[in-house]
Amino acid sequence: MSDGPNTTNTPAPFSGSPVAGTVKQPPKPGGVRGLLATIISTIFKPIVWLIRPLVFRVGKESGNPKVYFTSFSNLLYLWPIMLLGWIGPYIEGFWIFTPGLLGWVWITVMFIVILCIGSDTDRNKTAAIAAIVLILWLSGLLLEAKKGIPVLSNIFDFFANYNVKFDPGTAGVFSIATLITLLFVVGAAWFDGRYEITTREITHKRIFRTSDSLPRAAKRIKRDWRDMIEVFLGLGAGDVIVLDTNSNIVMRIPNVPFLWFFRHDVDHILEVLATTEVADIAAAIEEEDAA
Repeated sequence: MSDGPNTTNTPAPFSGSPVAGTVKQPPKPGGVRGLLATIISTIFKPIVWLIRPLVFRVGKESGNPKVYFTSFSNLLYLWPIMLLGWIGPYIEGFWIFTPGLLGWVWITVMFIVILCIGSDTDRNKTAAIAAIVLILWLSGLLLEAKKGIPVLSNIFDFFANYNVKFDPGTAGVFSIATLITLLFVVGAAWFDGRYEITTREITHKRIFRTSDSLPRAAKRIKRDWRDMIEVFLGLGAGDVIVLDTNSNIVMRIPNVPFLWFFRHDVDHILEVLATTEVADIAAAIEEEDAA
C-alpha cells in the first residue's frame, strides 16, 4: 500500500545545455529575499544574456558536457569610474548634483574601487566595518549634543575647505584611460583566463603558453564570494574553487562576473559532471573486472 505520491526525482535537463541529469534544481528563495532576487535578475537579465556566453557556457566533448569559465583581472572593477566620468557632465547641475557634490561622489567611487581592488572584504568584515563607522558617527553626534564638542562639524569643515569640484575634462580623460585598461583586461581574459571542466580534467587554457591541467577525479567544486564589494561592482561576481578530498584549495577561478545570476545552473551542471564521472569510473572498473 502506498504511503503517498512518488517523490522520486525525475531527470531535469540543464537549461541551455545538451545534457540531461538527474539532479533536482534547488528551490528558489521565497518571501522578501525571493522578491528581491527576482527584481534584480529581471533588471540585469539583458546584460546577463549578452555577457554570459563570454563568461560561462556549456559544450560537449565525446558526448559528455564540458563547462567553460572565464576569469578576469581585478581591474575589471574600474568600470564605475569610467561610467561616472562619462555621465557626470550630463547630470551636473541636475537636482542635487552640484559640482561640489558630484566631485565628492566621484572621489567616493574611486575610493570604493581602490578598496575593492586592493583588499578582500567578506560579509563579516563588511558588517564589522559598517558597525564601527556607525558607532563612530553616533559617538560624534552624542559628543556634539551632550558635551558641545563639534567633532563631526570639524571633520566636515576640514574637507569642505578643499573646495572640491567635479571637472568634466579631467573625468572624461580618466574615463578614456579606464576604457583602454578595460579593453586590455578583456583581452587578457581571452588569452589567459579561460578554464574548461570535463569529467576527466580541469584545464586552464592559455594562448602562447603551456596550459595547466588538473585531474578531475576526487575533486570537489564549489562557488565562493570572498569580497562583498566585488559582488556589488561585479554584478554578482565570485570565484569557482576546486577542493581536494581534504577540503584544501587546489585551484581557484577568480572574478567570474555575474556568477550569482547563474549559480543554480553552475551547481546543476557540475553535479551532472560528477554523476557522469562516477558512471565512467564504474564502467572502467567493470571493464577491468571483465578483462
